[in-house]
Amino acid sequence: MPDFLPEVLGPALQARRRALYDHPLWRAIEDGSASLAQLRTFAVQDGWLVGHSRQLEALLIAHAPDEQARATLLTKQQPKAVFAAEGDIRHFGEGVGLSASDFDDAVPLAGCAALTSHFYYMLARHGFLGMLASVSVSESVFIAVCLRITPALQHHYGLTDRQVAFFPLHDRLEEGVNTGEAELIARLCSTQEARSVVRLAATQTYAAEELFYDTVYAAR
Repeated sequence: MPDFLPEVLGPALQARRRALYDHPLWRAIEDGSASLAQLRTFAVQDGWLVGHSRQLEALLIAHAPDEQARATLLTKQQPKAVFAAEGDIRHFGEGVGLSASDFDDAVPLAGCAALTSHFYYMLARHGFLGMLASVSVSESVFIAVCLRITPALQHHYGLTDRQVAFFPLHDRLEEGVNTGEAELIARLCSTQEARSVVRLAATQTYAAEELFYDTVYAAR
């Protein structure tokens, strides 16, 4: 997995990022030892988070500091539309035995609630740059995870192309996040204060992300 904003985040946070990519939850899926309970919990909890994605993106666009930033953010809108169609996480849910009501009646567990709330907190506390850095570092890790676990989901759990489509379709976001948003964050990091905000955002986001993964992994 390539580094994300190495010149801003530094080696310690890159190591933190790689640890999330190698979390026991993803290793369990990769070797087929993850339980259906864990897969179902992931589907419902990530479905909750995905449900906030459009609002989070709208808030970023609304608070963009200039037209160039707004244009960068808008490039993700079309690729993300796929997650309301063939890339809907509910197709994955169906593959692991969930119903529409399981998603409709979802209650966020601690890790999911913490991560979701964290994105809104970053906007309130640290403005556009804090929220952008938080969302981007989170998405960058998850894009890499999705590409990693797709083959294992089909091999070990017998899921169809339609049922796993949510995961490989994240590759459509890779350029917008790892290039477009990374370059935008780097451009806005013109002061030490801005760089400190980005590092703080990454530190806190990685902690919330780990709690999310831990919550799902604990569902045995």
